[in-house]
Amino acid sequence: MQLMDMVKNYEFLGREFLLWIWFKSETSGGRYLLEKDIGVELWVDRKIVLQKDDDEGSEKVTCTGDNPHLREARFALRENKQVTESRLRLIIEENEYSFALDSAWMNLKSFKSPKVRQDTKDDPEGVFYEKVYFIDQALSTLDKVYHQFIDIRLSPEWKESELPVILKWIGQVEPK
Repeated sequence: MQLMDMVKNYEFLGREFLLWIWFKSETSGGRYLLEKDIGVELWVDRKIVLQKDDDEGSEKVTCTGDNPHLREARFALRENKQVTESRLRLIIEENEYSFALDSAWMNLKSFKSPKVRQDTKDDPEGVFYEKVYFIDQALSTLDKVYHQFIDIRLSPEWKESELPVILKWIGQVEPK
């Protein structure tokens, strides 16, 4: 199987992952307990891209704004559009990260990490290693959240409880 075929066959997992993060953002404040005593927050941060591909062509909707509930994006979900990219904010202890994540390749775009605190005069290599530490912390935490999602997605819990609650959440948007 060619790489592009594999991406197309499994892209639904990235789309469902981004939808799940969005759902968790609104219903639980995006809080995850990944390790004992280490709380993590991950939520959609003011931008989400949704897309629908069918026989008639492709439609794409980008919703941005300060409203944390992104009402128009929820309407797009009701029209069977799927999340293809989200701007996310990640907080691990006192470190805060911001990045966009796409569903097809699970790429991080416009990654912003905490400011490096090392002094370049005393330890010039320390700046590099601290930046690498921040990148590793964000990526490994995102991997753990994804692992948590996959555990739920592959279990009977997904169809029995998680998916019905998500579908109900999607349908709760009412026009003003």
